[in-house]
Amino acid sequence: MSADRKTLATLEFTSVREMLAERTSFAPGHELAAALEPASTLADAERLQDETASARELLRDLPAAGLGGAKDVRDALRRAALAGRLDPDQLVAVAETVRAAERLWADVDGRPALSARTRFARPPAGVATAIEHAISATAEVLDRASTGLASARSELRSAQSRLQQRLDALLRTPDLVRVLQDPIVTRRGGRYVVPVKAEHRGAVKGIVHDQSASGATVFIEPLEILDANNRVREAELAERREVDAVLDGLSRQVERAGEELRLTLDALAALDVILAKALLADAFGAERPALNADGVIDLIGARHPLLVARGGEVVAIDVRLGTDFRALIITGPNTGGKTVTLKTIGILVLMAQAGLQVPAERGSSVPVVPRVFADIGDEQSIAQSLSTFSSHLRNVVATLAGAQKGDLALLDEIGAGTDPDEGAALAMAVLETLLARGVLVAATTHYPELKAFALNTPGVANASVEFDAETLRPTYRVHVGLPGASNAFAIASRLGLERGVLLRAEAHLSELHRSLERTLREAERQRTELSAAMEEARIAQADAVRSLAEAQRDAERLRRTALEDAHQARREGEELVLQARRALRQAESARERSSRRDLLSEARAALEEAEGAARTSTPAPPSLANETFEVGDRVIVDGTTEVATVLSADGRGQVEVAAGAMRLRVRGESLRRAPDLANEQARDGFARPSRRAPGIRRDIVESGRGIEQVPLQLDLRGARAEEALIELDRYLNDAALAGYDRVRVVHGKGTGALRAAVSEALARHPLVRAHEIAARNDGGEGATVVTL
Repeated sequence: MSADRKTLATLEFTSVREMLAERTSFAPGHELAAALEPASTLADAERLQDETASARELLRDLPAAGLGGAKDVRDALRRAALAGRLDPDQLVAVAETVRAAERLWADVDGRPALSARTRFARPPAGVATAIEHAISATAEVLDRASTGLASARSELRSAQSRLQQRLDALLRTPDLVRVLQDPIVTRRGGRYVVPVKAEHRGAVKGIVHDQSASGATVFIEPLEILDANNRVREAELAERREVDAVLDGLSRQVERAGEELRLTLDALAALDVILAKALLADAFGAERPALNADGVIDLIGARHPLLVARGGEVVAIDVRLGTDFRALIITGPNTGGKTVTLKTIGILVLMAQAGLQVPAERGSSVPVVPRVFADIGDEQSIAQSLSTFSSHLRNVVATLAGAQKGDLALLDEIGAGTDPDEGAALAMAVLETLLARGVLVAATTHYPELKAFALNTPGVANASVEFDAETLRPTYRVHVGLPGASNAFAIASRLGLERGVLLRAEAHLSELHRSLERTLREAERQRTELSAAMEEARIAQADAVRSLAEAQRDAERLRRTALEDAHQARREGEELVLQARRALRQAESARERSSRRDLLSEARAALEEAEGAARTSTPAPPSLANETFEVGDRVIVDGTTEVATVLSADGRGQVEVAAGAMRLRVRGESLRRAPDLANEQARDGFARPSRRAPGIRRDIVESGRGIEQVPLQLDLRGARAEEALIELDRYLNDAALAGYDRVRVVHGKGTGALRAAVSEALARHPLVRAHEIAARNDGGEGATVVTL
């Protein structure tokens, strides 16, 4: 993007760069942020926005992520490149920078927008390891840096120890103690000396190295320690040579890794700026704008970043441009926010193209434009002989000379500073020229002619800054589509201008002008009332939505509570049933073990008694030898007591019947009609309650009078799954209490849904040991054999 330094300063983009630079972590990043420029293509701008968005996510996930420990080592790299020796502090800075890069590279790994910046930068870990091995974090060269250094330091410590012993012995000499200023040992010029009183300097044989400022003390190296001092000094020089050799070796490693370190430093600076963009976005409460190449500006709730940074309440504005119109004429009172609106448009466009998120609501759209031109503010200058009109006109001339299709031009008080008629005519001509070139234009004015121009010219729209007629103060809100009144008289009145002067002024206005101003004020009043009504409706709607959501949450909570209570009750009931069944089985088992023989005798006696009573009290059913049979007739086969059901009759005396799980083909004369169950129940004096669910056929076998036995088969065909499972559970309980080992459940084939439900219930039923599909000749997939 092309925007000269003057435009960047006019739109205060330079101030935003300064705020960005303040949030960087080290000098290379600070310099890069201070030189930030907007991107020139949509792809580049989108890439920069991707980086900022990814950085905000990184800081949310890892708040400690950053460049902690990175240093500006550019001077050290330049010194090493010239074969210079780096000091320990510089080497430690290099190592810390490499480690900071490694940590940051690990943090951005898996975030493509950020890791792309590290693609060609490989921090030389080997160099950092070598430096850390040789030099401590406090920049001290360690003994382990080399064997020569370790040996030299060992020799130095030995020499110093021997010298210290000589000095201790010397300080205990009475003759020397008498002439000393203080009984201490100090150093001068790298040599160990004693402080001797000046008047006794001749009493100590040795070399004078220094004297005090007052001249009362001289520092003498006694001859007795001269040789020991020399050995210490020689050891110190040897140690210094070894240290220099270590530093030289590390400096050469830095020199060889110079290119890697420079690439690492560049990547660190770039990531430093990206992280600073994320921090600035958080400070502004900014959002990522939707970028486009169509020249469409649609700002929702936009705020000028410098006003946000200043603190306090900032009035957000909604502005659109480039949709059905490409020129916007903003009118309204002075101090109403027209100029701030222009600057907000301009700076948010620049920020978006530089990868900065903008202080506006989500959904705001910003174009990527080739160039931005701005004529904002009064640049009149006595020194340059520039009037207000001249300064504006010079900027307009520059805009006309360079603006082309897709560019953005921001013109404040266009045509102002000269004769109103000529200024308005000039302004309309400039707008027409820019509009014909396809330039996006936003301009402010007080000229009523430009308001009419916007109403009558395709591609041009009016906008106004709101003015509160009751408080006589601007609200700073922007409304597209409606021209604004200047409200000069209202503002003058608020500032204290005499009423008589205002009345005289109004008398000088033309009737057309007064009519236009009244119309605009009335339109503004109606628009304000409508906005207030819409805001009340919006609040009411929000309250209704919130109340509905709360009611739905309450209903859902009650439903969940009811379901949980029902499930809990069912679980408790099932547990009680299981406990009862276990207790019953245990009791029956105990009874059976203790009195099985007695119970068997009693049962046989009861059975014989019941059969005898049945024979004497119930007449034999009539023979059916001469009768025809219909499907469903209930009959008894001679020699049995079980009721059977007629399945088919061939008309030749052969009848097929079903008795429990068995099917038989017998002669008709061997059948007797079964007693009617209803009549039997009536004769017994009571009615047996049916346990059949709707749609379920359950065969009942009568043996004797009024005794219900459990069949070996349950027919669930035609029943719904829920009813079938309830009946299945009851049947299994009855069959288990009856002592059955195996039973048969008929569910039919159909869609397979009932069969699947039955299979699932059997799989988890506590009374079922196993279950399997019946054999082909016993119903096949339409029935299941259950082992209890």
